[in-house]
Amino acid sequence: MKLTTADRIALEDQLDTLKRQAIDELRSAAPRMEEDAPSIVQDVHTHADDAEAEREQEVRSAGIEIDRLRLHDIEEAERRLACGRFGICVDCGEDIARLRLLAQPTAIRCAACQAALEAHRR
Repeated sequence: MKLTTADRIALEDQLDTLKRQAIDELRSAAPRMEEDAPSIVQDVHTHADDAEAEREQEVRSAGIEIDRLRLHDIEEAERRLACGRFGICVDCGEDIARLRLLAQPTAIRCAACQAALEAHRR
């Protein structure tokens, strides 16, 4: 099923909202990363303190990477929408279902191809 003009407008708005959220999350993570940087003056601490600080840093870094990838996917969806390639499965070339796109506007595969990809990864 082809997307209507109203669908396209709704998707543009949804992608814009998702993009702003991802950017806001990345911006809010930056000060926390700076706060976690080791200071010159350090209190007495243990190896457990160091391990916990390292674990927290790794979790934050992983979160930032997830947000970066999400932002990339959103920007790619915006490009596809702008150039007329939006809603076409990258694997089979068929249209991606309207409801799938409205639920997941960054989708690049139809449900069947996505399921096949996930089954192959297992």
